[in-house]
Amino acid sequence: MTYLCLRRRATAQVLCVLLFLLTLLFGILSSLNIGWRGIWQLLMLASLVAVIQISQRYLLSGYEYILDPADEILLRNRLTIVRTQGKKRFAVITLNLKNLTAVIPPIGTGALTEEYGKISARMNFCPDMFPSESVLLLFTVDDELSVIKLQCGEDFAEELRRRAGV
Repeated sequence: MTYLCLRRRATAQVLCVLLFLLTLLFGILSSLNIGWRGIWQLLMLASLVAVIQISQRYLLSGYEYILDPADEILLRNRLTIVRTQGKKRFAVITLNLKNLTAVIPPIGTGALTEEYGKISARMNFCPDMFPSESVLLLFTVDDELSVIKLQCGEDFAEELRRRAGV
């Protein structure tokens, strides 16, 4: 089963445009010698770095979630997350679903820690900054809890729940 995750919200685009406008404003203030020039240049550089980071992470890449075929579930029960950037596709992570503890709706870090224990690793593979529908995958390996956030529909989440621990 393959799930192609599409970007549905324009939060990252709006944020990039606002940060780019701030970059221009800080550059203008720096060139006009209003206040301390070094501070304006530092703020300009910080906002430009933020634009590059957000656009590279959210605007220029997408994700595809691939489950092994159902008839091979006893041989290989894996979830592969593929990141696409333009025409390039590469596997970011391959997870064995034997270690999948739970598939839950997103909750806050405090509530998650309180209910399941200390979290050793946390990863986010969503193409949107603040997705409207997402799930948290809880993996336990060597008594350490790892949390992975995916942006997927309920049918894919139900398939993950069905394959958990097999």
